[in-house]
Amino acid sequence: MEWNVKKGTGLNRFFMIFLAHAVFSFLCVGILWVFLITLSSYLHITIPANALEQSISKWRDSLDQDTVIIPEEIPSGADYAIFDRKGNLLQTNLDQDTLKTAADMAFSANQTDIKRSGPSIGSRIYLRLTTDTQCVIIVYRLITSFRPPLLQWLFPNAELFFLLLLFVMLIADLVWIAVRYARKLNKELQKLAAAADQISKQNLVFEIQMTKLAEFNRIMDSLDRLRTDLQRSLKEQWAMEQQKKRQLTALTHDIKTPLAIITGNAELLSETIQTPEQQEYTAYILEHAGQIHRYVTGILELSRPDEAASDHTCMKDLLSTMAQMAESLGKKKRLSCSFHTESIPDFLPVPKDKLQRILANLIDNAVQYSPEGGTVFLFACLERQTLKLSIQDEGNGFSSEALLFATDEFYRSDQSRSSKEHFGLGLAIVRQIVMDLKGTLFLENVKGKGALVTVRLPLIILHDN
Repeated sequence: MEWNVKKGTGLNRFFMIFLAHAVFSFLCVGILWVFLITLSSYLHITIPANALEQSISKWRDSLDQDTVIIPEEIPSGADYAIFDRKGNLLQTNLDQDTLKTAADMAFSANQTDIKRSGPSIGSRIYLRLTTDTQCVIIVYRLITSFRPPLLQWLFPNAELFFLLLLFVMLIADLVWIAVRYARKLNKELQKLAAAADQISKQNLVFEIQMTKLAEFNRIMDSLDRLRTDLQRSLKEQWAMEQQKKRQLTALTHDIKTPLAIITGNAELLSETIQTPEQQEYTAYILEHAGQIHRYVTGILELSRPDEAASDHTCMKDLLSTMAQMAESLGKKKRLSCSFHTESIPDFLPVPKDKLQRILANLIDNAVQYSPEGGTVFLFACLERQTLKLSIQDEGNGFSSEALLFATDEFYRSDQSRSSKEHFGLGLAIVRQIVMDLKGTLFLENVKGKGALVTVRLPLIILHDN
């Protein structure tokens, strides 16, 4: 499927739109902020910065030299310190530091009656008033304040409050814009992720969704080509696998026919009167014909198509039969089989034939690599809707290389588990069946006790298979 990957907005344009949106939004926030300040002043929620100064100026103009100033006459909002002419403090509501500055100003030789102290915004203003009997220092600030007592108590400096409000509004606006555009970007990324996820699951029959960003569309086009190539590759691989299975099946059947003739004639020959040398040759023919038969049987196991699952299988009968098989195969080595089950019901929804093939191959391996007079351990149990099967022998265990490659087809270890009877097919067959049943196969060594092979098969998958 090919489509024009140039369609859609470029990332550069996308981020320029984001920037333009942010600038426009900031302007709107600024306008809203100015409107709130104007509205609060119009509704007399705030007191202008120069309102107190104007009130003090009018009150000052109304004073005479013989006036006795009392605190109740001082305009509300202004602090004060009242001294007599001898320098004694009569009344004040100033703190210690401010009072010291007021006292210095009250009896300073400097003729200036007004003084500023502190930063330009919200600075203190000291105003000196003198009468015949008093020297009064009025202290106030040129700041906008709130008229309601509660707001005035919470936010003594209304200007600082409005600056903080502007900062919060801008941050909130930026976060909102960023989240909005991040969601847009994530929505387009999800289309890429969905396509990649489908391909990773080898689900190659789905419709590619075009994004709104040109750069993402180019990536989507690459994913579409990858999907097409992978689909074609999987079809070719499946065809090759089917051809391989057909060839193996044909080859093994072609081998089995002459092999059966050789085996039958050798068996007939063994029943005739022979010299010791002839008996040795006949036994040699039968032994190696048996090896070829087992090899051909293993190849057929790998190429055999999947079989339908049984509705319900009597597990105890099946496991007992497999335990008897282990003892029968191990007669020449005088092997015994330790059979143990745990929490296994009489019937389970399992595919009997596949399960039997798994156990037969694992038991055959365990018997081959067990020492004379050893024991093969067979254990089965249920764990959280999973059937667990374990086969353990008392041989030398897997080599470090075999632990990695023992389940590969035709792999033969030349170390601890080598055997002329071993063709490297048993565990490969088990792995293939277990994978078909969505289960797991795990190989390990039990220290001093040989090799342990564990198979876990989910019952739900078995039932649906």
